[in-house]
Parts: sequence; C-alpha cells; structure tokens
Amino acid sequence: MKRTNIEFLIGWLDALRRDDRKTLLASLDPDVVWQGLKPDWVCRGPEEVVDVFIQHRDPGREVESLEFIGAERHAILHARGPGVREIEIELEDGIYNAFAISDGRVTRIDDFADRAAALSTGESRTGRLGLEAERRRPWKPIASAT
Repeated sequence: MKRTNIEFLIGWLDALRRDDRKTLLASLDPDVVWQGLKPDWVCRGPEEVVDVFIQHRDPGREVESLEFIGAERHAILHARGPGVREIEIELEDGIYNAFAISDGRVTRIDDFADRAAALSTGESRTGRLGLEAERRRPWKPIASAT
C-alpha cells in the first residue's frame, strides 16, 4: 500500500496544480479534518480543506523540493524551500503533511515541522491520523473531472 498511497498523493497534487476543485473535493472524506501546526489551526470538511490548500498554492512561493513518504495507511508530503513557511513557526526543514487515506479518500491531514514526529505518526497508533485499518478497499485513481 505504500506505493499506492504515494501515487494517490501525486494525483492529489496534480489536481491541485490544475486547480481541479471538483477532483480535490471528491478525494476527501466528508468528515475530513486538517490539523495544522498549532491547535487552533484546523480545517473541517472538504470545502474548507480545499479552500486553504488552493490559497496556499501561490505560484510565487518557491519550493526547492518535494518528498513523498509512503506508509501502509497514509502518505507524507514533505515540502522544502524559501516559499514553504508558516507565520509564527520556524520551519528549518520545511513542512510535513501526513495524509491518512482510507477507502480511496483522505480522512485526515496532520502537519508537522519535525521529520521524526511525522515519520512516527500513524504506523504504531491509530489516534492522531484517525486510521481505520480494517476498513480499506483497494486504491482507485482519482478521476479527472475535466
């Protein structure tokens, strides 16, 4: 599942790159939650999550590298570069977005500023990412709405 979760995330980013809002919304669970780096930085529901991702995808923000890290029930996107920053928080190594993926949809996203914390999430516990290990169907590619 590691590879399929990475491929799912690549499809997600491609939809974001194309500003394909319909595909982005379809790839999110209706109860999706995105927890940012601070407790009060939270988005609930597909519309709010997509709105914030689209807002942060500023073509003027420079990104030096993207890394995809696959796991059995999630994938982590690591973005680095001068354009990858958060107000009030130092991001020496960029940001890590951990996407919990179940039944072909993103159920939760958790942000991390620390690689070790991002890598330790999800695999040994089901808490923060809200994983449901027994409720998985095979991965299906995100179909383009265009």
